[in-house]
Amino acid sequence: MSTDPYLGDKVFVYGTLRRGFINNEATLAFRNGATFLCEGTLPGTLYSVGWYPALVEGAPGKAHGEVWELSTPGLMDVLDDYEGLFDDGPPEYKRERRRISTRSGPVEAWAYIYLHDVDPRQIIRSGDWAETFNAPQDG
Repeated sequence: MSTDPYLGDKVFVYGTLRRGFINNEATLAFRNGATFLCEGTLPGTLYSVGWYPALVEGAPGKAHGEVWELSTPGLMDVLDDYEGLFDDGPPEYKRERRRISTRSGPVEAWAYIYLHDVDPRQIIRSGDWAETFNAPQDG
């Protein structure tokens, strides 16, 4: 039996980890080691910070994304590494539990919150990274 404390936890993803986007070692490990549950939203504003989005809390709007359940030991470490939590220097994101709104009611899930300043001109007005960048790769 695994002692991974994150097994069965839910994660809210709103950018490149969503279905249909880039396929690299981390995104494939996530999609193969977790189960898609539903779509959801989280209060805040999304901004483009290059080839990926950043969620800023305390601003108007909703970030649209997906809720996944972790089913593979060690997967949270893969996600934390992918989001730069283990990088040298100050991290771009923090991982915290948040209440995600879904069609079937609220769900508690981990979410990655951006920690740096953003360019206000790079706002994703729809709050939906997939809609704004509607040419995801198959996957």
